[in-house]
Amino acid sequence: MKSQSLGSARDGYCIIPDVLSPSEVAQVRQRMSSGPQPKSPRLGARRCRPDPTQRILEDPRGALTENVSEIKGGVNQRMNLLLNKGKILRDLVTHPVALELAEHVLGANFLLSSFTANIAKKGGMLEPLHRDNWWHPVPACQGEAYVRVGDRERYTQDSAPKGTTMPPCGCNVIWLLTDFTEENGGTRLVPGSHLLPVGPESSVPYKVPTIAATGKAGSIVFFDGRLWHGTGQNLTDEPGIGLLTFYVGPQFRQNENFFLGLDPAVLEQSPERVLDLLGYTTWFYFGQTDALSSRKRLRARELWIPELRLKTR
Repeated sequence: MKSQSLGSARDGYCIIPDVLSPSEVAQVRQRMSSGPQPKSPRLGARRCRPDPTQRILEDPRGALTENVSEIKGGVNQRMNLLLNKGKILRDLVTHPVALELAEHVLGANFLLSSFTANIAKKGGMLEPLHRDNWWHPVPACQGEAYVRVGDRERYTQDSAPKGTTMPPCGCNVIWLLTDFTEENGGTRLVPGSHLLPVGPESSVPYKVPTIAATGKAGSIVFFDGRLWHGTGQNLTDEPGIGLLTFYVGPQFRQNENFFLGLDPAVLEQSPERVLDLLGYTTWFYFGQTDALSSRKRLRARELWIPELRLKTR
Protein backbone atom coordinates (compact mmCIF):
# COMPACT_ATOMS: atom_id res chain seq x y z
CA MET A 1 0.00 0.00 0.00
CA LYS A 2 3.01 2.28 -0.28
CA SER A 3 1.70 4.06 -3.38
CA GLN A 4 -1.65 4.65 -1.66
CA SER A 5 0.14 6.17 1.33
CA LEU A 6 2.12 8.52 -0.88
CA GLY A 7 -1.07 9.61 -2.61
CA SER A 8 -2.84 10.28 0.68
CA ALA A 9 0.09 12.38 1.95
CA ARG A 10 0.11 14.53 -1.19
CA ASP A 11 -3.62 14.81 -1.90
CA GLY A 12 -5.09 14.05 1.52
CA TYR A 13 -7.03 11.03 0.28
CA CYS A 14 -6.78 7.80 -1.68
CA ILE A 15 -9.20 5.22 -3.07
CA ILE A 16 -8.47 1.50 -2.72
CA PRO A 17 -10.61 -0.79 -4.89
CA ASP A 18 -11.89 -4.30 -4.15
CA VAL A 19 -11.14 -4.42 -0.42
CA LEU A 20 -14.44 -6.28 0.08
CA SER A 21 -15.72 -8.91 -2.33
CA PRO A 22 -19.23 -8.61 -3.83
CA SER A 23 -20.46 -11.34 -1.48
CA GLU A 24 -19.02 -9.52 1.55
CA VAL A 25 -20.68 -6.28 0.45
CA ALA A 26 -24.00 -8.13 0.11
CA GLN A 27 -23.64 -9.63 3.61
CA VAL A 28 -22.89 -6.25 5.19
CA ARG A 29 -25.83 -4.60 3.41
CA GLN A 30 -28.15 -7.41 4.47
CA ARG A 31 -27.05 -7.04 8.09
CA MET A 32 -27.60 -3.29 8.01
CA SER A 33 -31.11 -3.68 6.69
CA SER A 34 -32.19 -6.23 9.33
CA GLY A 35 -33.81 -5.25 12.59
CA PRO A 36 -35.78 -2.09 13.48
CA GLN A 37 -35.26 0.78 11.06
CA PRO A 38 -36.68 4.30 10.91
CA LYS A 39 -39.63 4.34 8.54
CA SER A 40 -40.69 7.97 8.34
CA PRO A 41 -39.20 9.89 5.39
CA ARG A 42 -38.86 12.86 7.73
CA LEU A 43 -36.38 10.99 9.90
CA GLY A 44 -32.73 10.52 9.23
CA ALA A 45 -31.61 13.85 7.80
CA ARG A 46 -27.91 14.52 7.74
CA ARG A 47 -26.80 16.13 11.00
CA CYS A 48 -24.83 19.28 10.25
CA ARG A 49 -25.01 20.64 13.79
CA PRO A 50 -26.85 19.89 17.07
CA ASP A 51 -30.58 20.02 16.39
CA PRO A 52 -33.33 20.52 19.01
CA THR A 53 -35.65 18.28 16.97
CA GLN A 54 -33.38 15.26 17.43
CA ARG A 55 -35.31 12.04 18.04
CA ILE A 56 -34.32 8.82 19.73
CA LEU A 57 -35.93 5.70 18.29
CA GLU A 58 -36.38 2.62 20.47
CA ASP A 59 -37.38 -0.93 19.68
CA PRO A 60 -40.19 -2.65 21.67
CA ARG A 61 -37.72 -3.62 24.42
CA GLY A 62 -36.56 -0.04 24.84
CA ALA A 63 -33.12 -0.58 23.31
CA LEU A 64 -31.60 2.28 21.37
CA THR A 65 -31.69 1.54 17.65
CA GLU A 66 -30.96 4.73 15.72
CA ASN A 67 -30.02 8.28 16.65
CA VAL A 68 -31.09 10.66 13.90
CA SER A 69 -32.01 14.29 13.41
CA GLU A 70 -34.36 16.25 11.23
CA ILE A 71 -33.08 19.17 9.21
CA LYS A 72 -35.41 21.25 7.10
CA GLY A 73 -35.39 20.00 3.53
CA GLY A 74 -33.12 17.05 4.30
CA VAL A 75 -33.68 13.39 3.49
CA ASN A 76 -30.20 11.94 3.93
CA GLN A 77 -29.96 9.39 6.71
CA ARG A 78 -27.34 8.68 9.37
CA MET A 79 -27.19 5.48 11.43
CA ASN A 80 -25.13 5.52 14.61
CA LEU A 81 -23.48 2.85 16.78
CA LEU A 82 -23.08 0.29 14.03
CA LEU A 83 -21.00 -1.76 16.47
CA ASN A 84 -24.33 -2.84 17.96
CA LYS A 85 -25.56 -4.22 14.65
CA GLY A 86 -23.52 -7.39 14.27
CA LYS A 87 -20.11 -9.02 14.16
CA ILE A 88 -19.78 -8.62 10.39
CA LEU A 89 -19.90 -4.85 10.92
CA ARG A 90 -17.61 -4.89 13.96
CA ASP A 91 -15.00 -6.79 11.96
CA LEU A 92 -14.66 -3.82 9.59
CA VAL A 93 -13.19 -1.54 12.27
CA THR A 94 -10.27 -3.97 12.74
CA HIS A 95 -9.86 -4.83 9.06
CA PRO A 96 -6.09 -4.94 8.32
CA VAL A 97 -6.37 -2.41 5.50
CA ALA A 98 -8.29 0.08 7.68
CA LEU A 99 -5.85 -0.26 10.57
CA GLU A 100 -2.82 0.10 8.29
CA LEU A 101 -4.22 3.30 6.84
CA ALA A 102 -5.05 4.72 10.27
CA GLU A 103 -1.61 3.89 11.60
CA HIS A 104 0.01 5.56 8.58
CA VAL A 105 -1.63 8.87 9.53
CA LEU A 106 -1.99 8.66 13.32
CA GLY A 107 0.87 6.45 14.47
CA ALA A 108 0.86 3.30 16.56
CA ASN A 109 -1.81 4.44 19.05
CA PHE A 110 -5.30 5.55 18.05
CA LEU A 111 -8.97 5.14 18.94
CA LEU A 112 -12.16 4.46 17.07
CA SER A 113 -14.11 7.71 17.31
CA SER A 114 -17.26 6.61 15.52
CA PHE A 115 -18.63 3.97 13.17
CA THR A 116 -21.71 5.24 11.36
CA ALA A 117 -23.58 4.91 8.09
CA ASN A 118 -24.27 7.76 5.68
CA ILE A 119 -27.10 7.10 3.24
CA ALA A 120 -27.37 9.78 0.56
CA LYS A 121 -30.88 9.82 -0.91
CA LYS A 122 -32.42 11.59 -3.87
CA GLY A 123 -33.21 15.16 -2.89
CA GLY A 124 -30.56 15.29 -0.18
CA MET A 125 -28.85 18.60 0.42
CA LEU A 126 -25.25 19.28 -0.51
CA GLU A 127 -23.32 19.23 2.76
CA PRO A 128 -21.20 22.28 3.56
CA LEU A 129 -17.47 21.70 3.24
CA HIS A 130 -15.83 20.94 6.56
CA ARG A 131 -12.94 19.17 8.24
CA ASP A 132 -13.58 16.14 10.42
CA ASN A 133 -11.07 17.38 12.97
CA TRP A 134 -12.51 20.90 12.99
CA TRP A 135 -12.13 20.76 16.81
CA HIS A 136 -8.34 20.78 16.64
CA PRO A 137 -6.94 23.88 18.42
CA VAL A 138 -5.39 26.21 15.86
CA PRO A 139 -1.93 27.61 16.72
CA ALA A 140 -1.52 31.36 17.01
CA CYS A 141 1.45 33.69 17.24
CA GLN A 142 2.17 35.06 20.69
CA GLY A 143 -0.01 38.08 21.44
CA GLU A 144 -2.52 37.37 18.63
CA ALA A 145 -6.20 36.65 19.15
CA TYR A 146 -7.29 33.03 19.05
CA VAL A 147 -10.43 30.95 19.50
CA ARG A 148 -10.60 29.38 22.96
CA VAL A 149 -10.68 25.60 22.76
CA GLY A 150 -14.10 25.36 24.42
CA ASP A 151 -15.61 27.97 22.09
CA ARG A 152 -14.82 26.27 18.81
CA GLU A 153 -17.73 25.48 16.50
CA ARG A 154 -17.86 23.17 13.52
CA TYR A 155 -17.81 25.98 10.98
CA THR A 156 -15.59 28.45 12.84
CA GLN A 157 -13.60 30.32 10.21
CA ASP A 158 -10.06 30.76 11.47
CA SER A 159 -6.53 30.04 10.33
CA ALA A 160 -3.07 29.21 11.61
CA PRO A 161 -0.10 31.54 11.07
CA LYS A 162 1.26 31.62 7.53
CA GLY A 163 3.55 28.75 6.70
CA THR A 164 2.15 26.43 9.38
CA THR A 165 -0.27 23.54 9.27
CA MET A 166 -2.00 21.37 11.84
CA PRO A 167 -0.87 17.77 12.33
CA PRO A 168 -3.46 15.14 11.40
CA CYS A 169 -5.50 14.11 14.44
CA GLY A 170 -8.08 11.91 12.72
CA CYS A 171 -8.75 10.02 9.53
CA ASN A 172 -11.78 8.52 7.85
CA VAL A 173 -12.15 5.12 6.19
CA ILE A 174 -15.35 5.01 4.14
CA TRP A 175 -16.53 1.54 3.15
CA LEU A 176 -18.50 1.78 -0.10
CA LEU A 177 -21.58 -0.45 -0.02
CA THR A 178 -22.81 0.98 -3.33
CA ASP A 179 -20.92 2.47 -6.24
CA PHE A 180 -19.97 6.09 -5.54
CA THR A 181 -20.44 8.30 -8.60
CA GLU A 182 -20.66 11.96 -9.53
CA GLU A 183 -24.44 11.58 -9.72
CA ASN A 184 -25.37 9.67 -6.57
CA GLY A 185 -23.85 11.80 -3.82
CA GLY A 186 -20.26 10.53 -3.76
CA THR A 187 -18.30 12.50 -1.14
CA ARG A 188 -16.98 15.80 -2.51
CA LEU A 189 -13.29 16.43 -1.81
CA VAL A 190 -10.84 19.30 -2.20
CA PRO A 191 -7.50 17.56 -2.92
CA GLY A 192 -4.55 19.01 -1.04
CA SER A 193 -6.70 21.08 1.33
CA HIS A 194 -5.43 19.09 4.33
CA LEU A 195 -2.20 21.11 4.09
CA LEU A 196 -3.91 24.50 4.23
CA PRO A 197 -3.71 26.54 7.46
CA VAL A 198 -7.33 27.68 7.07
CA GLY A 199 -10.63 25.82 7.20
CA PRO A 200 -13.25 25.98 4.43
CA GLU A 201 -16.16 28.37 4.17
CA SER A 202 -19.45 26.63 4.84
CA SER A 203 -21.45 28.32 2.09
CA VAL A 204 -23.32 26.23 -0.49
CA PRO A 205 -22.78 26.15 -3.44
CA TYR A 206 -19.06 25.74 -2.85
CA LYS A 207 -16.67 28.59 -3.53
CA VAL A 208 -13.82 26.24 -4.46
CA PRO A 209 -13.60 23.41 -7.03
CA THR A 210 -14.31 19.92 -5.69
CA ILE A 211 -14.13 16.40 -7.07
CA ALA A 212 -16.28 13.39 -6.29
CA ALA A 213 -14.74 10.37 -4.57
CA THR A 214 -15.84 7.68 -6.98
CA GLY A 215 -15.42 3.92 -6.74
CA LYS A 216 -17.12 0.57 -6.99
CA ALA A 217 -18.92 -1.07 -4.08
CA GLY A 218 -16.35 -2.88 -1.94
CA SER A 219 -13.80 -0.07 -2.28
CA ILE A 220 -12.43 2.16 0.47
CA VAL A 221 -12.25 5.95 0.33
CA PHE A 222 -9.63 7.07 2.83
CA PHE A 223 -8.88 10.66 3.77
CA ASP A 224 -7.01 12.78 6.29
CA GLY A 225 -9.27 14.39 8.90
CA ARG A 226 -8.02 17.84 7.83
CA LEU A 227 -9.24 17.42 4.25
CA TRP A 228 -12.09 19.68 3.15
CA HIS A 229 -15.04 17.51 2.16
CA GLY A 230 -18.81 17.12 2.26
CA THR A 231 -21.53 14.67 1.24
CA GLY A 232 -22.52 15.17 -2.39
CA GLN A 233 -26.02 15.59 -3.75
CA ASN A 234 -27.75 12.43 -4.98
CA LEU A 235 -29.50 13.04 -8.28
CA THR A 236 -30.41 9.38 -8.85
CA ASP A 237 -33.25 7.20 -7.59
CA GLU A 238 -30.96 4.79 -5.74
CA PRO A 239 -29.38 5.65 -2.36
CA GLY A 240 -25.61 5.89 -2.03
CA ILE A 241 -24.46 4.01 1.07
CA GLY A 242 -21.14 4.42 2.86
CA LEU A 243 -19.96 3.28 6.27
CA LEU A 244 -17.82 5.93 7.97
CA THR A 245 -15.07 4.58 10.22
CA PHE A 246 -13.44 7.55 11.90
CA TYR A 247 -10.23 7.06 13.91
CA VAL A 248 -8.56 9.67 16.15
CA GLY A 249 -5.44 10.02 18.24
CA PRO A 250 -5.54 8.49 21.74
CA GLN A 251 -5.82 11.87 23.48
CA PHE A 252 -9.07 13.02 21.84
CA ARG A 253 -12.69 12.59 22.91
CA GLN A 254 -14.62 10.17 20.67
CA ASN A 255 -17.66 11.16 18.59
CA GLU A 256 -19.74 8.25 19.86
CA ASN A 257 -20.11 7.48 23.56
CA PHE A 258 -19.33 3.77 23.41
CA PHE A 259 -19.23 3.46 27.21
CA LEU A 260 -22.89 4.46 27.36
CA GLY A 261 -24.28 3.31 24.03
CA LEU A 262 -22.79 -0.13 23.42
CA ASP A 263 -24.87 -3.20 24.20
CA PRO A 264 -23.19 -4.99 27.17
CA ALA A 265 -23.33 -8.22 25.16
CA VAL A 266 -21.19 -6.59 22.46
CA LEU A 267 -18.54 -5.72 25.05
CA GLU A 268 -18.57 -9.28 26.33
CA GLN A 269 -17.97 -10.62 22.82
CA SER A 270 -15.45 -8.02 21.69
CA PRO A 271 -11.84 -9.12 21.13
CA GLU A 272 -9.02 -7.25 22.83
CA ARG A 273 -8.21 -5.17 19.73
CA VAL A 274 -11.74 -3.77 19.64
CA LEU A 275 -11.55 -2.91 23.35
CA ASP A 276 -8.27 -1.10 22.67
CA LEU A 277 -9.95 0.96 19.95
CA LEU A 278 -12.88 1.79 22.23
CA GLY A 279 -10.58 3.23 24.89
CA TYR A 280 -10.36 0.38 27.40
CA THR A 281 -6.57 0.50 27.28
CA THR A 282 -4.54 3.28 28.89
CA TRP A 283 -2.33 5.56 26.85
CA PHE A 284 0.27 6.79 29.33
CA TYR A 285 -2.02 8.05 32.14
CA PHE A 286 -5.08 8.67 29.91
CA GLY A 287 -7.93 6.26 30.56
CA GLN A 288 -6.63 5.02 33.90
CA THR A 289 -8.81 3.65 36.69
CA ASP A 290 -7.13 2.01 39.69
CA ALA A 291 -4.56 -0.77 39.95
CA LEU A 292 -6.49 -2.76 37.36
CA SER A 293 -6.35 -1.62 33.76
CA SER A 294 -9.64 -0.39 32.32
CA ARG A 295 -9.80 -3.51 30.20
CA LYS A 296 -9.31 -5.84 33.20
CA ARG A 297 -11.83 -3.84 35.21
CA LEU A 298 -14.39 -4.34 32.45
CA ARG A 299 -13.76 -8.09 32.41
CA ALA A 300 -13.90 -8.32 36.22
CA ARG A 301 -17.40 -6.83 36.43
CA GLU A 302 -16.80 -6.12 40.10
CA LEU A 303 -18.11 -3.18 42.10
CA TRP A 304 -15.28 -0.86 43.12
CA ILE A 305 -16.37 0.33 46.56
CA PRO A 306 -16.30 -2.27 49.36
CA GLU A 307 -19.45 -0.83 51.00
CA LEU A 308 -21.39 -1.28 47.78
CA ARG A 309 -20.18 -4.84 47.40
CA LEU A 310 -21.41 -5.65 50.93
CA LYS A 311 -24.86 -4.22 50.23
CA THR A 312 -25.33 -6.48 47.21
CA ARG A 313 -24.76 -9.68 49.18
